[in-house]
Amino acid sequence: MCKGLQQGRNASSSCLKEGGFSLSSNATRGSGLVKCELCKSRASLYCQADDAYLCRKCDKWVHGANFLAFRHIRCFLCNTCQNLTQRCLIGASHEVLLPTM
Repeated sequence: MCKGLQQGRNASSSCLKEGGFSLSSNATRGSGLVKCELCKSRASLYCQADDAYLCRKCDKWVHGANFLAFRHIRCFLCNTCQNLTQRCLIGASHEVLLPTM
């Protein structure tokens, strides 16, 4: 279980670790750190359309390039365990909670 869930954080920021989602080979073994595909700093978002983990700076650069990329849905990573969360970003700054199925 994610430490963030154990500390009683709200449901909108909880990770989906128990839902069976796992990180790709991008995660560093042992530390659980997921690196940005472009700059190798700590990733904070995952874009399924691009199949890429990105930090906020690189996400803004990549998804600000054109109107099609701007519409990609990117999911935030849990700050504690680096797994996908239910919080997603569409466009520049609109955070939404997508229903889980």
